[in-house]
Amino acid sequence: MRTLPILAAIMALSIGPAVAQDNNANPGAPGQDRVCLVTTGTPNSFNDVDVTGTKWLPRKAAEAQAKKDPSRERVFDYTSDPLVTGGRYASAEELCNTHFDK
Repeated sequence: MRTLPILAAIMALSIGPAVAQDNNANPGAPGQDRVCLVTTGTPNSFNDVDVTGTKWLPRKAAEAQAKKDPSRERVFDYTSDPLVTGGRYASAEELCNTHFDK
């Protein structure tokens, strides 16, 4: 009967650090490198006015999706975009998620 409380304590100690790690994900870890997948309504034109949608995705997933229809989907990394470096958007993610809203 005493093993149950001990087992519960061991489980709590081992689960706690795993949950804490999820909240502080390493941005350099695989899958954390994210980019903006941009979808256009006009084939081969990725001007702001032609963009119909965006998704902030892990680079690998975004590149795989863009390969399916490169005339309508393209991957952009806005980290060094003047809208980010100039301070209009706090990050590439914010630019991706809000700049193209209509």
